[in-house]
Amino acid sequence: MEALNLMPEILFYIISGMVLVSSVMVVASRNPITSAIFLVVDLFFVAALYASLGADFTAAVQVLVYAGAIVVLFVFVIMLLNLKPEALRGFRFTVGEALVLLITLTGFVIIATELAHAPPDIASPGNLGAAAIELAGGNTFVVGMRMFTAFLWPFEIASVLILLAIVACVMVAKKDKKSGLKGHIQSSGGN
Repeated sequence: MEALNLMPEILFYIISGMVLVSSVMVVASRNPITSAIFLVVDLFFVAALYASLGADFTAAVQVLVYAGAIVVLFVFVIMLLNLKPEALRGFRFTVGEALVLLITLTGFVIIATELAHAPPDIASPGNLGAAAIELAGGNTFVVGMRMFTAFLWPFEIASVLILLAIVACVMVAKKDKKSGLKGHIQSSGGN
């Protein structure tokens, strides 16, 4: 009988493990299209985590917005860049890219520190049962209020990290354009 009481917890840990495995495969895969497919799998598992926690709206948004629209955009950019396998083998970090990576990792450490040292009433969901959520105006209202009041600082840091990721992508794309242009000029003999 006790095993049935632990079933939601066991399911949570299984899905969390699958999120970790698929996340590692996104980073470890050498083929960009395969990485994008693992990203879709990862986002579906994250949506399953949200659904298992009773956040059905967030799970639906996760599937529609991220697994649907954002990954399609990623695949479009990957196909637009037309990366060849030999170009992927010689990838090296520049000083600017290493600096962006360092700033991003520092941001993650700041977020983790802020959440670890947050007061207990902010770090825990509190009284967010079904009746309390309905009384407060519904799930979307409660999520919005918590995000923009109690979790404003992590939300703003996440937006800065997304901005850093966009800047890093632009830097990588400009570097590839410059090296491709130099190769074209050298192969044509400068004419």
